[in-house]
Parts: sequence; C-alpha cells; structure tokens
Amino acid sequence: MKILLMMYLCLDPSLTDCQAIPVKAWARPDAYSQCAALVPELTDALTVQNRQRIYFRCEPQDSDAARVQQATPQFIHQSFRF
Repeated sequence: MKILLMMYLCLDPSLTDCQAIPVKAWARPDAYSQCAALVPELTDALTVQNRQRIYFRCEPQDSDAARVQQATPQFIHQSFRF
C-alpha cells in the first residue's frame, strides 16, 4: 500500500483555492496508520493563523483506495468498567 501525506496550502480560509504539496510517502502495509498518526501532530504544530490556511490529509494511491476505506481505526484510549 502506498500513501501520500499531502499538505494543502489555501489562499483564503474558505479552503476553495488550495495548492496540494506532497510532504511524505509510505509504501508498506501499515502506511495509512503511519500517516494518520502523524497528521494530528503536524496540525498541533501549526499556529492558529496557519490552521485556517493549511491542512494535512493522507491520500492513498489509486490502486490502494479500496483497502484504506476498509481499514479499522486505531484505538487511542480504552477503558473498562466492572
């Protein structure tokens, strides 16, 4: 599976005129989870003003799109009550 981490640089906050810039690529079975784990960290590193103009997205290559949609989400926190 090949996944690209894309950064979208938008000229205005309406996110209608954005330029896509490839940032990083993964080509392995856990590529989507690797990319998805990095997006929140990159977004948190942006200033408030830049968060209105820049966003990150993980995009699978065409042949891998169907497999990514079936991926199960990674559990970040789990609690049990007895």
